Amino acid sequence: MINKTNPSQAMQSLERDYLRIIRWIGLAMCLLIALAPSIVFGVLWSVAWYWALLAWMLLAALLYVSLKSYLKHWYLNYKYHLNTDCLAIRRGVFWRHQIAVPVSRVQHVDVNSGPLDRRYGLAKLVVNTAGTHYAQTSLPGLSVDKAYQLRDQLLAAQEGDTV
Repeated sequence: MINKTNPSQAMQSLERDYLRIIRWIGLAMCLLIALAPSIVFGVLWSVAWYWALLAWMLLAALLYVSLKSYLKHWYLNYKYHLNTDCLAIRRGVFWRHQIAVPVSRVQHVDVNSGPLDRRYGLAKLVVNTAGTHYAQTSLPGLSVDKAYQLRDQLLAAQEGDTV
């Protein structure tokens, strides 16, 4: 059954494995982003290959440390709660977003899993609503069981609410 408590008191976090996935993706991006300036550094100034490699490693490490800190705060600030009235989602580090999807506006609910999600037993809940602005809201980083449980709760809350 849907939780009837105050959403601000019972917000739930994403699965910890989701943080691991986004950190791995972030590491790959940092390595690729650091590659271009290092090549330019090596070619334009005609430095030895080992100095270009060192510059690449330092730049990648700096980018990754910054990104890792940001992702930690992003993960800690991404919370959700489902009650009888709405699905509430709070997220954001610098710009905070609070999304409340009324259960009465839900059209259909999907559960998606990509290859990395499946590797760690995670899924993304996608809620499609009536209307045009923010007609689709997603909630990533849920366990597969939790995603299906939330989907079933949202669909059960809609029974009897047909036009």
